[in-house]
Amino acid sequence: MPYKNPEDKRRWEREHREQRDAQRKKRRLDVKGVPVIPQRPTPTVANETKSGSKMILGLAIGFGLLLLGAGSGIMTPVRE
Repeated sequence: MPYKNPEDKRRWEREHREQRDAQRKKRRLDVKGVPVIPQRPTPTVANETKSGSKMILGLAIGFGLLLLGAGSGIMTPVRE
């Protein structure tokens, strides 16, 4: 509160000290009631990002497409 007279400010603070202290105490108790648990990131291994069956399925599909392309006679042009 901007007071032009510093004495008025001191008087207001003296008159409202109990109220301000009660509010401060309530805020402290509210914060202390909530437990603070530090959260750590869970470590991930590169193999955990994809399950084994999905990786095998992807490799099988890729290999199948490779065989399909080779079997159908798709050839790349040769430049001379």
